[in-house]
Amino acid sequence: MADSDPGVSRRMDRWSGGCFIVAALLILPVIVHPDIFQTTLADAALDTTLWVPMHAGLVIAAISSLAGLFGRYAPRADRLGRLGAVGFALAVPGLVMAACLFYWEAFLLPVIAAHAPEVVAWDGPVVTSWAAVFSASLAGLWVVGLALLGLALWRSAIVPPGAALTLTIGAVAFPLLAGPFVPVLGPLSTLIFAGSHVWIGVALLTGAGGRTANPGLGRAAPTFVPRSGTQRSGEEVTSG
Repeated sequence: MADSDPGVSRRMDRWSGGCFIVAALLILPVIVHPDIFQTTLADAALDTTLWVPMHAGLVIAAISSLAGLFGRYAPRADRLGRLGAVGFALAVPGLVMAACLFYWEAFLLPVIAAHAPEVVAWDGPVVTSWAAVFSASLAGLWVVGLALLGLALWRSAIVPPGAALTLTIGAVAFPLLAGPFVPVLGPLSTLIFAGSHVWIGVALLTGAGGRTANPGLGRAAPTFVPRSGTQRSGEEVTSG
């Protein structure tokens, strides 16, 4: 799908923008996520009041982000270039796996924790299995892909440059700071990550994109059309 159908592209922009805003709102509760490394997964799941709704919300956030990515990428894949294609190819499987892990944390972990907590201990058979390590690594492609897509969006000027760069910064900071629950910086990175989704979402909803891009600067490139009988660059242009 190309920009040649502005009506369809505009509807997809609005849809994508709404999906990104929903995802942002559901990511924000991560700010109060308990530090699971100072306890056990079982204790965290059983002792945290908002554990189930928080992770259920993250499932919806991942699905919303996935829908938003498809709506954002498909109409302008040509403008996002190879960098955007790589970012999209990484983010999609990462989001799918992240949604699966969030579902497991929301609905299966509390049951296991209540009846067999030793199974989900840090040195237990689940956490140390190759499947768990592989799944967590695959889910990590979500933020890697978003970081690359942020750069592609900046280069293509489809959204405001600040929004695109904030997405890249947030996608890098979120797993590095919020993942290990670094005090102060962890919640701050979550705010930046969620804020970048809101910024991009609002830009898409309000149509603050879709400009002609300058691949070198990531900004809109003005187009000059000389008129007949005028001079441009010292040369006279006359009509035939």
